Amino acid sequence: MKTMTDLHLFARNESDPISILVVEDNLNDQLILHYLLRKQIPGVLPVGATSVEQAITCLTNCHTQRFPLPVLILLDLYLPRRDDGWKLLRQLRAHPIYQHIPVVMVSSSTDLHDIEQSYSWGACKYMIKPVTLEEWEEMLQSIPQLFRT
Repeated sequence: MKTMTDLHLFARNESDPISILVVEDNLNDQLILHYLLRKQIPGVLPVGATSVEQAITCLTNCHTQRFPLPVLILLDLYLPRRDDGWKLLRQLRAHPIYQHIPVVMVSSSTDLHDIEQSYSWGACKYMIKPVTLEEWEEMLQSIPQLFRT
């Protein structure tokens, strides 16, 4: 896991924002995540993708254009199918440039198989989507620790 001193690996200079890629096909959930990430992590730039293809395009563009890579990826398991989230997770873990980026699975699923499979394919955390805004806020409080410790 990268530390704050390792952020130079992602940023071109100190003024570059720290970005978090939010891969979520539900636009309401994506808006909530963007709002709360900006509220809880000063200077963060949430970047949205609604599909596996958009997420790969975003990461590829960061790499080829030498923009900072995200320090974290929040990945919905169902995009809209469960296999879509796992497909992206497996692609990230197999890619030499993206494999170091921590991935947090965010899903409504409480199925033990979904949770175990996510961890076995390389997720660093599995979070169950909350219902209320307060629960979302509480859930996201641990996010900065995933890339700052």
